[in-house]
This record gives sequence, C-alpha cells and structure tokens, in this order.
Amino acid sequence: MIENCFTDALKNKEFMIYYQPKIDVITEKVIGAEALVRWQRTDGSMISPENFIPIYEKNGQIQKLDAYIFGQVCRLQKRILDESKKLLSVSVNLSRSSILCEEIVEQYKKIVRENDIPITCVPLEITESASVYGQKVVKVAERLLQSGFKLHIDDFGSGYSSMESLSRLPFSVLKIDKSLIDHICETRVEILVNHIIKLSKALNMRVLAEGVETTEQLDVLRKIKCDEIQGFYYARPMPEAQFIEYVRKSGNHKKLWQRDTENTTYKMQK
Repeated sequence: MIENCFTDALKNKEFMIYYQPKIDVITEKVIGAEALVRWQRTDGSMISPENFIPIYEKNGQIQKLDAYIFGQVCRLQKRILDESKKLLSVSVNLSRSSILCEEIVEQYKKIVRENDIPITCVPLEITESASVYGQKVVKVAERLLQSGFKLHIDDFGSGYSSMESLSRLPFSVLKIDKSLIDHICETRVEILVNHIIKLSKALNMRVLAEGVETTEQLDVLRKIKCDEIQGFYYARPMPEAQFIEYVRKSGNHKKLWQRDTENTTYKMQK
C-alpha cells in the first residue's frame, strides 16, 4: 500500500525531482524552472504524482514531502552557485497543508541558510485553490514574503479564482492554468487571458502560461504579451542531470551553463 511506503521511500530517496524549464516568450531564453516530484521505486517502476500526492495530502505526509523537495532544490542551487556563481530561479510547490502551517516559515528559512543561497532563487508556488482558506493562507504567505521569499500563484483560472488573494498578496508571478491555455486560440478565451495579463501587469506581476504545446498557442501568447511559457512545446519535465544538459545545449539564443575547462567551474553564458 502506498500509504505505508512513505517513510521508506523518503529514506531510500525514491522521490526524484524533475525540472521543467520556463522560457521567456520574446527572447526564448531559459529563465528558470519548476521542480516537480516523481516516485521511482527501487525496482525501477514509476508511480505517477496523481497516484500518491492526494493520499499524502489526506494523511498529512505531504508536508514532509514538500520539505524534502524544497531541500533537494536548495542543494542543487548550492551546487550550481559553488560551481558557476550564477543561478536560474527554480520554483517549488507548496501544498495546501504546508501553506496552512506557520512552522514552515522558519523551517524553510533554515534550509536556505544551511545551503547559503539567495532566498529569492527558490520561489514558492501556491495553488489558486489554496485561496479558499482565506486569512490562514494570507497570514503564512505574508510571513514568507517578509522573510524574503518570492511567491507565485499557480493554476490561476482553474476554478477557485480569488481576486482578494491578488489584492492582498504581492505575488511575483501569476501562472495561467493549462485549462485556459488549451483553448487560447478561441476568441473568447484569448480575450479573457488578455485581460488576466493586463490585470497582472497592473499589479506588477509577470505572467506565465502553463501547458503550452503548439506554435499557434505560442503565437497568441506573444501577441497578447505573456511573459513566460512552460510546457511540452519546449520541454517536458526532466531529471536534474538532463535539465542541466538541456540548459547547456539550448542554443546560442538561450543562456547556457558552459564548462570552463580551465578552472572546471560552470558559468552562465549568453
């Protein structure tokens, strides 16, 4: 039973972090990534997130998993900082359970301090649905912001829209849900997304479109001045080593990690 495997899976490091690149719409440069969890059992089989995340949200284990993922990402950023001295922002998801727990503020700050990395290089993503918890979420979010974390609102437009959250919390990035992007080429949806983008920019937020898969979608998003995209059009989520290689080989129009053969460090190159 998945419910009874969590502790051993965590101990055995069966939870793998995959990274999906975020791309600037205009320059097509890789400007960051989102960290996503995958579960690879010791026998090599994979368990899809939708088969274990809901279970661990229900039984309370999700907070431990959130913290594990955050720690792994911070350690990656530490390695990159030590080697290259330059970083790409890698965002980490916070479950509803975690964003309702005030203790995570000090816990996550401690992880950042232990890795000696800029707190802004590991922004936290809060799903739009978390806004249904209102003041509890705002309280913890405000403490995270005061500590220096950047917050992104995820899955915007997926059905739990809260204008109050946008008005009360200075999110850095608004991520438009794939359910809207799937239909972005339809006139009414394009108009809706266009207004979301204008509202977001009026509130000093960058806008990222999730789940971009076609040239037609990208063309519309360029036209209505979306800032960033994430989706299979450019890249699927990938393991750490593959992600670093993807960035390194992404072409002369993207930032690359390039091996410096003289001093054996990684550095960012345009």
